[in-house]
Amino acid sequence: LTRAIETAWYCMDELGDTWVPLIKSWRLNERMYGALTGKSKQMIANEYGEDQLKKWRRGFKILPPPVSSYSLSYPGNDYKRTKYVRDLRISLSETINRSWEARKLQIHRKFPKSESLHTCMKRSIPYYTQRIVPEAVNKGKRVLITSHENAIRGIFMHLCEIPEEAMNQLHLPNGLPLVYNVKRKCITLLDDGSGVDPMTKHDFGPAAQYLFRPCELDDDFFDQMEQQAALQNQQPEEKVEAPPAVVQNQTEEADAAAPADDEKSRSSNSNGRSCRGHDGGRSSSRESTTTFRITTNHQG
Repeated sequence: LTRAIETAWYCMDELGDTWVPLIKSWRLNERMYGALTGKSKQMIANEYGEDQLKKWRRGFKILPPPVSSYSLSYPGNDYKRTKYVRDLRISLSETINRSWEARKLQIHRKFPKSESLHTCMKRSIPYYTQRIVPEAVNKGKRVLITSHENAIRGIFMHLCEIPEEAMNQLHLPNGLPLVYNVKRKCITLLDDGSGVDPMTKHDFGPAAQYLFRPCELDDDFFDQMEQQAALQNQQPEEKVEAPPAVVQNQTEEADAAAPADDEKSRSSNSNGRSCRGHDGGRSSSRESTTTFRITTNHQG
């Protein structure tokens, strides 16, 4: 995760936002390649063949060979992970073996020994939906996520609803910012000032059609909503005038007995008009306007 952290530093420094808190999580780490960790693509192709290499790299549920518990590449042998990671289940077998070897109790977590994109998403997507969305996105904050290709591919598969069979054809260029608009539900690319269409400049693979779908809502829609909200806020409150009281003058005896009943009738009518005015369209329009303004333009 070191390269991802450094990338976040560069981005925040360029934006002038170095004061913004930086939150780190192992759940956004690159997928665990198992026994293939530390080997180049050419070495793996020479040993296992090009076809098997493509299946391991781009397959959705195909796991690479697992790493040994005593390998330096195993995350459970990393001091930083064993000390700070607490949101993993305890591994009974690893705890017994390591406690027997150390002659004292050593609680060991169930760190992955190999991961496919599918198993990688089992840790990255819950972090996005349970931490990033409620703590930042739903509060109207803009979020910068810097991570490695497979973790980002998994998040985009979740956001853009990319089918499983198309994931092996999706490529994400390194160092290219991808802006996801939560409200419009689409991805855009930043203009680098070169004048070259980024879609032709970068290779996203045949599955780019799923990544760059047309936005569900355009800017004109939100402009109209803003104008309607402004007009509704400018309209004056409508005053409800009480209708004249109707008094039946049948006889002098009725006129003498009417005042008490008439006061009750006017009180009942006034209360009824007050309730209708409170529950009318004016209050509902304010509520919808407030909800619209809270839903700001997020970028993920």
